[in-house]
Amino acid sequence: MRNRTRVVLLILGIALGAAVAVLGAVELLFAGSVPTGVSPSLVAAVVGAPAAAVVSVGAGLAAVAVGALGLRGHRVDASASAVGVAGAPPAALRIAAVIVALLVAALIPGGIIPVAGYSFVLVVAGLFAAGLTLLTVRRPLIGATGILLVIGTLGFAALRLPLGTFAPRVLEALAPRSGELTVSFTHLVAAGALAAWAIGEPAVRGRFAAGVLRHRRAITVAAALCALPYAFCRLTWLTPWPLFAPPAALRPDVLMVGLLLGGAMLAAGLLTLALCLPWADRFPRWLAGVGGRPVPVGLAVIAASVVAVMFTVGGVDLVRVVTTGGALAVGVVELLLVLPFWLWGPLLGLATWGYAMHRGRTEERPAVPRAIGDRGLSDALRARATVELDAIEEREVHRGRR
Repeated sequence: MRNRTRVVLLILGIALGAAVAVLGAVELLFAGSVPTGVSPSLVAAVVGAPAAAVVSVGAGLAAVAVGALGLRGHRVDASASAVGVAGAPPAALRIAAVIVALLVAALIPGGIIPVAGYSFVLVVAGLFAAGLTLLTVRRPLIGATGILLVIGTLGFAALRLPLGTFAPRVLEALAPRSGELTVSFTHLVAAGALAAWAIGEPAVRGRFAAGVLRHRRAITVAAALCALPYAFCRLTWLTPWPLFAPPAALRPDVLMVGLLLGGAMLAAGLLTLALCLPWADRFPRWLAGVGGRPVPVGLAVIAASVVAVMFTVGGVDLVRVVTTGGALAVGVVELLLVLPFWLWGPLLGLATWGYAMHRGRTEERPAVPRAIGDRGLSDALRARATVELDAIEEREVHRGRR
């Protein structure tokens, strides 16, 4: 991730960290003035609202302090780079940034996971439409066929499910919660900025970092698999044996919402898996305009870091709710397995860190010269050079573990 991007993240963390501190102070002085929604934050549920306001002030000031120290380190590195001695930020500061990010996210009003789920359905629809448009520009015949298939599928589904009512229902549900969502957005972006700054460090320092880099594909696959239980349960709603279904009969609107949420969860799993696929290094060639170009490291790291923080805190809050709600042990285990955000969040954070280190190593690799006038020879040289560079990276990883 570029130095400029990391500096912007720190500035964002400082500004929104100050906003978090101000919100905590306002709530401390004028109790009930800050909108919190129907359920309290994880911190408020554990220590109470007054103490949560104090924690908010402390967490916001800690975010400001971490951001300021990070900016100071970047200025020192910028000066040192002139003589070739610039280094990575101290590990202790990056760990502190992650801890502060999780604490700030734990102050988000409850119910952030359901809101994120409904919003992500709209995001996935937008990404799919954008990808289909770029495919049509690059390959008109395939793109036109895809558009016709989408139109036919939506037309067929619209005859059975009220698809046209989903977006209005989401907007109608979100409108009364605008104040709460603004507070949640402030906390989430502050936490995501600090986490992305810490996770986006490409340097491989220590055994743990080397282990994450070495096993990043396995970690990423494990994180992506967390999406399967929920998606599978929603898919069973199309059979006579629906799993994880509401007690009432599956009305068309309930079925529609469940299937859309299941599809969004599956899309989130695929996006997680993409962190260890070539698509995370270079845009697919069938995308017009950007096809074949390197994917900006910050684009993937920032998005995944925000989601990782949200999933981690939301998963812990979900564990607290189901374990203190008096439910049967079997029901608790079932819910935690179907909605494993408590596991998905930390794994996604580690996968993102491994991706950032991988991309950092890739950017440090020297360019492979192309053979002039012989494409076959060029491919052979490129393949051999890639193998040699991978071997060098593997030796560096082993050296870092010692």
